[in-house]
This record gives sequence, structure tokens and C-alpha cells, in this order.
Amino acid sequence: MAQKNNIRSLVFIALFAALFIVMSAVTIKLGGSFLPFTLQTLAVAITGLFLKPRDAFLSILIVIVLTAIGLPLFSGQGGIATLTGPTAGFIFAFPFCALLVSIAVGALLRFKGAKQNKMIAFILFFIIFELFSSLCAYISGVPWLMHVTGYSLPKALVAWFYPFLIGDALKSVVATILAISLTPYIVYIRASTANTETNESSYNV
Repeated sequence: MAQKNNIRSLVFIALFAALFIVMSAVTIKLGGSFLPFTLQTLAVAITGLFLKPRDAFLSILIVIVLTAIGLPLFSGQGGIATLTGPTAGFIFAFPFCALLVSIAVGALLRFKGAKQNKMIAFILFFIIFELFSSLCAYISGVPWLMHVTGYSLPKALVAWFYPFLIGDALKSVVATILAISLTPYIVYIRASTANTETNESSYNV
């Protein structure tokens, strides 16, 4: 059983790594900013939603490793230059964001209040995605951009934080709708790749 679960884990790690790559290809430049609007944080949210913590972390980390050897996987860019460029702070935050989303989702799936009330579940899922898949990435992303550009904190926030808040919120809403709509599948996938029994399977929305 453990070996079967390990194989499933590898399959889903690869699948969600591919999903992240595809969603990274959706890029919209905002004005003259070199920080594009992408669906990367939505991919991070979905990865953490469906996968257990270790698998969610590894799924995004694999993309970074492949990028390091030259594959153009981040918005069509790759190589060490991408991983040390202006967006590096965000890139290296993504595996940890996926990890945190997965941990929080696992806790939510065990929370009785969310099991019994869809509105509570919706609000908590949204908070998880907004906090861990989006806002957490700015913790390292903005300081690294400040280091690269020499911008002050207020100027960096105006250029690379405030303009993206609405888009981040919309992506969190989309992830939340998926979470509520696909909960039985989420529980099944997370349970099928676990090496130990989990009571997440008792969740029912």
C-alpha cells in the first residue's frame, strides 16, 4: 500500500508541476513594470489544495530545479539569471507558500465548523489562499526587488504590491470556488497519496 501511495504521489507531484508551468505561461505586463501579472499564485493555491504538504512543496521545487538547468518555465524564462533576477524573491517563496496552503487546508478539512457550514468554509478557504498563496510571497518578493532596484519600501509597495492586490484576491476567490466545488475529489487525492490514515476523508461539504 505504501509503495502504491508513493507512486501516486510522484504522479501528482509531476502533474501539478506541469500545471504550475502552464499557468506560469499566462503573463500580462502591467505598464512598464518588469513584474508581470501571472496565474502562478493560483497554481500554488491549487497545488497546496490538492496535495499533501511534502508533495505540494516538491511539486513547485521541481519547477525551480528545472529552471535552474535552463528550461524556460517561469513566464518563458529560465536559467540562473531568472533565479537571481528581480522576481527571484517570489520564485523561491512559492514552494513554501504551497507547503503552508497544504498544511492549512489539511487543518480546515478537519475543522467541524467548516464541515457543517459552507459559508464558514468559503471564508476560511479564501483566507488561506489569500494569506499563504499570495501575500506570503511578498514577504521575500518585495525585499528582493528593493535589493535589486534600490527602491525604498514605500516606492516598492506602490510599484509591486498595491497594483496586484485585486488580482490576488480574484485568484483566491477562484481557488476558493474550486475548493468548495471539488472537496470530495480533494479529500480523495490527499488521502490516496498519504502513507498514514487521515480523518480528512470524513469532510463533507
